[in-house]
Order: sequence, then C-alpha cells, then structure tokens
Amino acid sequence: MNFANFFKAETWKDAFHGAEMKFMAVRPEIMLVTGGLSMLFGTIYACKKTAEAKKAFDETKAEVKALEENESLKVPEGIDILPETKKQLKIERGRQYCRIYGHAAYQFLKIYGIPALLWFGGMGMIVGGHGTLRKMNRGLAADIVAGNQLLQEYRGRVAKAVGEETEQKIFLGAQEGMVNIIEKDPVTGEEKITQQKADVFYAQPGSMFARNYTEENTDIMWRAFTDEYLEAKVNEINTKLEVGFARAYNGLDILRMLGFNENALGTDESIDKLLSYGISGNPRKVPDPEMRKLKITRLRGYQEKWDNVRQIKVYEPCLRVDFNFYPLEGKI
Repeated sequence: MNFANFFKAETWKDAFHGAEMKFMAVRPEIMLVTGGLSMLFGTIYACKKTAEAKKAFDETKAEVKALEENESLKVPEGIDILPETKKQLKIERGRQYCRIYGHAAYQFLKIYGIPALLWFGGMGMIVGGHGTLRKMNRGLAADIVAGNQLLQEYRGRVAKAVGEETEQKIFLGAQEGMVNIIEKDPVTGEEKITQQKADVFYAQPGSMFARNYTEENTDIMWRAFTDEYLEAKVNEINTKLEVGFARAYNGLDILRMLGFNENALGTDESIDKLLSYGISGNPRKVPDPEMRKLKITRLRGYQEKWDNVRQIKVYEPCLRVDFNFYPLEGKI
C-alpha cells in the first residue's frame, strides 16, 4: 500500500470496518471472559469487606438491643395512660427501628455496593454473551444446512451433465493415474510390485467428514464385505432413528459404529466437529424426512503410502466414504 494512500478516508473506513467485524466475531467470548473476571473480582472484594460488614452488623445489633431496653419508649404496665400517648410511643418506637435498620442498610450498601455491581454486572455479561453465542451458532447452523442443500442441488446438476460416476470422482478427489501396487501370491506368499491404472485419492475433498476405509484405521475386514457391512449398518442406524430408539447420533458415534477406530477420528478439532455434527431423528425439529436419514457417498480407489522397507511410494486399496452430517444444535 502506498504510504500516502494510507491516510485516505476510505482506507481508515475499511480498517475500522474490518476491526468492527473482528470484534463482533469475538464479542461473545469477550463478554463471557469479562463477566467471569467481574464476578471473581466482586467475590474477592466482598470477602475483603467481611470485617467491616461484621462490625456494622454488631453495631446494628447493639443499637437494636439498646432500643429494646429503653424504658422511655415502652408502654408502662399497670398504669392507665391515654390512647393518644400509647399510640405516640409506638410510633416513636417504630421510627427508631426504621432509623436503625435504614442506617444498617446504608452501611451494608456502602460496604457491598461495589462487589454487588461487579457480581451482577458480570452475571449479566455472561448471560448476554451466552445468548449471543447461541444466536450466532443457530444462525451459523442454519447457513450450513442451507449451504449443504445448495451443494446437493449443484452436485445433482453436475451429475446430469457429466454422469454420476464422474461427479463422484470429482467430489471425492479421485484422479486416474499409474500406481505401484504390492501384490502377494496367495500360494507362495511372495510379494511383487506391479503398475496399473487406478483411481487415486490425492487430496481430502468432499466434506470435512470424508474418511478412507483402510486396514490401519478400521477394525473390520473391510476388503471382504465393506459394501454389505456399510449397507447393513446404515440401515440399522436409520431404523433406530426412525422408530425413536435414538433421538440423534453424532458423527463420532456413527464413525465408530461403522468400524472406524481411533486412528481415523483425526485431531481434537476434528473430534469436536464430529461431536456437534451428525443426524437427528426428531421429526419436530427436522421436518424433512430425508434429513433424518444417514446417507453415505462411497468410491473405491487407492491412497498413497510410503513403504519404509522398499523406500518407495506404493498405493493401498481403500474405500472413500462421505456423510451427510449437519449441525445438531437445536435439532435434538
């Protein structure tokens, strides 16, 4: 950027607008942290004022005791006095009580006023920040669901244009190429490397939940019966959601039910996403019956692997699967 242009009004306006957008994005977190600190400081401050509060309480207690022992404000027993005099004594006694308790309230307000403001102000900020965060999450969830619907419509149009098989390869990141495949003789056990054309998954497209079935990240003999296994498991999950056996399944539950082990779950951030995304079977919260069903997209191919023994890149068979997960916030 030219140094002279830095001081133009448009540049400053853009800078302030960008700063405002960033502030609005982190505003709920700021409110939650500030509210928590405010309540903490209010509590600490109140604890430090305990000695003053005890002194004010003792003074109030002593004044009340002195008032109760004041004979001049008591109605004499065994002596007939005028009703007006008796009424005046009671009024004066009540005034003294009001003065004592009013002074005590003022003393406690001075002692605990600031801690109370910090505490209730902090509570208000926490409630406000939590509400704002929930509102933002609901809006984000609605945008993601709408985005997923638009993506499915777009994929449908592409499939009509280039064919469903080609569209799946594009979506799941498969590219045709020559690969080195280790083949093992079932009789002699001898291994040899052959080259052949195959679909290779070079990237991680599709959704963020796409996974590969391989021997390292699954607990099943996937090469033998993955298609049948997947169909049976998907039908089982959908049946449980339909009959109400389960209100919802998050992505982590579904991956584990489909045979993926801990190695396939990804980083902590990926696990957090899997916990908040999934499939809900609640018809009141999810009116579209198709959204209440688990659907998977799958494609067989190969993935790259480094062979430490031969010191070359080889390719192992795998099955790429993707899921129609969506945010579960507000849908369970």
